[in-house]
Amino acid sequence: ALEAHPQCFVPEAKDVYYFDKYFERGPDWYQAFFDPAPADSRAVGEISHGYLFDEDAPHRIREQFPEMKIIATLRHPVDRAVSHYFYLRSSGLIDCDFREALDIRPGIIRSSLYYDAVKRYMDVFPPEQLMINYFDDLQTDPRAFAFEIFRFLGLDEIDCTDFGERVREARAPRSFWVSKLLKHGAMKARDLGFTNLVGKIKNSSAVNVLYSPLKSGEKEKVSADVRDWLADYFIEDTRQLESLVGRDLSAWLPAAVAESNAETSHA
Repeated sequence: ALEAHPQCFVPEAKDVYYFDKYFERGPDWYQAFFDPAPADSRAVGEISHGYLFDEDAPHRIREQFPEMKIIATLRHPVDRAVSHYFYLRSSGLIDCDFREALDIRPGIIRSSLYYDAVKRYMDVFPPEQLMINYFDDLQTDPRAFAFEIFRFLGLDEIDCTDFGERVREARAPRSFWVSKLLKHGAMKARDLGFTNLVGKIKNSSAVNVLYSPLKSGEKEKVSADVRDWLADYFIEDTRQLESLVGRDLSAWLPAAVAESNAETSHA
């Protein structure tokens, strides 16, 4: 939606990773991603999810771009962890069940612990430069969700894309080894500085040949017991986040805990 908005510019590459992985390349390297931006663009920026969890990123952004606006979209922590697991499988980075994957890739859990990450940005940036929004709202009303972001960025609220279109839903690789090779090739290409090329390839329809939609029963590989365990694991972090951002996140809590909270608040 941001790419399609005529008053906004984002580079072809999602995940530039400058403020975490490639900071040593310097501001000129980073600025080059935005050189094609029209002079009359009202908003110029990029999307790199890793910035949220990097301890240095908030200070680096604030130092180089003190006026920068920051947007973080948070997803139900259990759903996000499960989605992360299937992404790693589709990328050929793991080929095991969920429990084993947690030992190999602890980021599956860590990247659903939002409190410390969000607080770091709140400690560095003034509230008017921060937007914390929620994947639940995106699912409920994508158009309203986009318009809220447009307003935050000073863009006109226009229907610049099909807000009902779903892209890059969970997929399964047709060949685990081909997917693994492509993922490692993409990572190497980023390291060599071909980030925009990676973006072009990821956005091309040719990539779809290598993947098939995730079968309806595939997600059942993450059992209800595992989901319940995850929900319990995230309780404390969710409560802390709820207090920090001032939003009711009871939908993220196990049913019994949410009900108990509701009874306590009514009392």
